[in-house]
Amino acid sequence: MISGGKSMEKKGLSRRDFLKGTVAGTVGISAVGLLGACATQETGGNAEQKTEQTEKVIQTSWKTPPQAITDFVDTINTEVLVVGAGNAGMFAACAAAEKGAKVTVIERNAMIGMGREWIGGVGTRLQKEAGVNVNKFEIIEELSRYASNRVDQRLLKLWVDYSGPTMDWLENVVKEYGSYMVLETDTGEETHGVYKTYAIQHNIQNQEKPIESTHILKEKAQALGVEILLDTPMVQLIRENNNTGKVAGAIAKTKSGHIKIVAGKGTILCTGGYSNNREMLEELNPLAVQSCVGTASHAGSKGDGIKAATWVGAAKDDVPTVMIFDRCTIIAGTDGKDWSKAMWLHMGSQPFLKVNGQGERFANESTPYDFIVHAASLQPGDRYCMIWDGNWKEQTRQFHTIGCSRLQYSKSGSKLMLFDENATEGMHNGTLLPQGFIVESDTLEGLAEKLKLPVDTFVKTVRRYNELCSKGVDEDFGKESYRMLALEKPPYRGALMGGQLLCTLDGLRVNTSLQVLDTNLEPIEGLYAAGNDSGGFFADNYPEYIIGCASGRTTTFGRLAGQIVASL
Repeated sequence: MISGGKSMEKKGLSRRDFLKGTVAGTVGISAVGLLGACATQETGGNAEQKTEQTEKVIQTSWKTPPQAITDFVDTINTEVLVVGAGNAGMFAACAAAEKGAKVTVIERNAMIGMGREWIGGVGTRLQKEAGVNVNKFEIIEELSRYASNRVDQRLLKLWVDYSGPTMDWLENVVKEYGSYMVLETDTGEETHGVYKTYAIQHNIQNQEKPIESTHILKEKAQALGVEILLDTPMVQLIRENNNTGKVAGAIAKTKSGHIKIVAGKGTILCTGGYSNNREMLEELNPLAVQSCVGTASHAGSKGDGIKAATWVGAAKDDVPTVMIFDRCTIIAGTDGKDWSKAMWLHMGSQPFLKVNGQGERFANESTPYDFIVHAASLQPGDRYCMIWDGNWKEQTRQFHTIGCSRLQYSKSGSKLMLFDENATEGMHNGTLLPQGFIVESDTLEGLAEKLKLPVDTFVKTVRRYNELCSKGVDEDFGKESYRMLALEKPPYRGALMGGQLLCTLDGLRVNTSLQVLDTNLEPIEGLYAAGNDSGGFFADNYPEYIIGCASGRTTTFGRLAGQIVASL
């Protein structure tokens, strides 16, 4: 489980009471003071140390609301305000505009957000045409199992009930703009070990290339009359009656000064979580920070929506949850704490032999992407090495990985793939090997030395692994026999690996109308959330073999939120 922090349930202070205190902001003990008090109860120490801890939190805590802004260079009146022009935001904007509402979108960056190519949907037109029938309640139970049932199953059902119509709508839209949608049917085959997979992954293509949905939706939204304001980050929400009434809109910052945006029907938060806010990450999820060596987080994911909502009394998920992929490499001998010094290694998700810093195998390598990172967090130094040989192309063809880890095209006709085997080889030989992120040797002993592993132990591990591959049975960790492929053809290559952070998934508590809930779990009038600003759907980790469920949730809930608010 990637989560951080100690229990807040000591001395009569429940986690929910803690959250209530941190968002109150205007009465009683301050959020930062309460946090400091909790920290000193947990850690002990003398009074001087406690004071220093409290002062540090007061200076840095993201929970501290800013001063109220009252001077504006302009006031904009709209009906639906969408905060964030990414996946959820663009779906929400288009849906609201189609209902006839006046829609304004504000985006903190100079361009719209990155769309996702892998979009999960259940009960879609393409599935019906392909004869694919996904049991809705089975996929709900599988998602719940990944999350230890720390989810609102009503939200999971909302996704499986409405993702089909959402994907059908998107398919129609992309056809208008000269593209088409493909369903990857082989993601549902029983060739992925003990983990269940489902043929729910849809992607958009044009001239055999993947297309991001947000670029098409931007054109669609503008054709529907949506106003999109770029370089306009939200800084505060406007909640009436001293943070007890309706959310009437938001305050945003422009190059000219602050503007006030009054939203007559509602405000939808779609700012993408807090994965690019290191302060929030370190406070809410220190184990995720410890497990990662790099990030692929979107630049706009600063936590704007979650912060602003908690400042006006919203509740947030208790369990910090992130999406981590096993695709970052660092130079052997470094610790990976400086994320700017990591490089992307797309092949990291292939189930090659993986060993800890002592040169020993420590887990089944054939798992969802973040599981090997979780296992490595219990090993010395939190890192591990991946090993492959001159037969790697043939072996990855037999591995038959799915989703974004593919190195071979889907037999369904999809051309969506981050890197094929030839592009992967080019990146290795042209960049990663010359810069030292990948090391190479004609002997196992030489490879161990370059990876700074104990030579004798590492060689013994590889020989044991090759012996099991010859038997066709993994007696040590149970990896599937068809993925037990020996390492015996030089040159041998290896890389020091760690986690790659993509996004956060613990968001604001919402109900099935996508209304944001307060700390009593009552809806806050006028405030809605979708995408990674919304919670209740994931916990502990991301179910990476249920491909596209995150972007599918984002698009579906964005569209539903837009429809709901516009209909008020």
